Amino acid sequence: MEKGLISNIQGYSIKDGPGIRTTVFCVSCNLRCKWCSNPELMLPGKKTMKFKIGDKEKIQNVGYEIDSKTLAEKLARDKIFYEETGGGVTFSGGEAALQGKFVAETARLLSEMGISSALDTAGNVSREVFEEISDAFEYILYDIKTFDEELHKKCTGVSNRRILENLKFLAAKNKKIIIRLVIVPHYNDELNDVRKRMEFVKNLGDCVERVDVLPYHTLGKGKYKSLGMEYPIKSGEEISDEYWREFKKIAANLNLEIHVAGEK
Repeated sequence: MEKGLISNIQGYSIKDGPGIRTTVFCVSCNLRCKWCSNPELMLPGKKTMKFKIGDKEKIQNVGYEIDSKTLAEKLARDKIFYEETGGGVTFSGGEAALQGKFVAETARLLSEMGISSALDTAGNVSREVFEEISDAFEYILYDIKTFDEELHKKCTGVSNRRILENLKFLAAKNKKIIIRLVIVPHYNDELNDVRKRMEFVKNLGDCVERVDVLPYHTLGKGKYKSLGMEYPIKSGEEISDEYWREFKKIAANLNLEIHVAGEK
């Protein structure tokens, strides 16, 4: 059995793919997104977070090893919820594809039990990784941070060439893809870049089942402090209603259906 390093297992998730899902958060990521809400999962290995509640200091350990068989058996306990809602398990992070053999083996074990799996990825791994593991998952949740390469480097620390090429590869395999767009004020919200992202997605074809738009939030801010890290985003400005109207107009002109988180 393959072993992996995960931080936690979140049940009853409704934002990480179809239906009611359980999300497995894997440790380690090879992007450094300025807006990351899970900084404890960026760096490899186990770590400690320190919180202060009142006058007492609390310690939370992040990261523990588990093998794929044990994890699959644990996840299968909620099979009834998956069956009733068309849900399943989503492997997220961090970057779950960095532990490709582990998550794929777990997904295959779940499939043998009749449970669907999804991989939530930013796509910054080798083509060989996706060739080896992508068939283990029913859905691929794919994050597109920016379209412009230099802007991508500024926001994440790396180029997006491999990321976009990997997405085209998965589309050519006719994988079920759910695109995820996080929009962060003053970082990746420039409408011309948004339009290019949407045009790229449109050209992928019918394999894209939906586009989920995730407005930026500051829920991870306290985690940075607990890890002794500086929170990288200074502005607390929210995206205006006018911006969203223009954003949606771009999608409508491309006949691209989008789902903005928090909207009914």
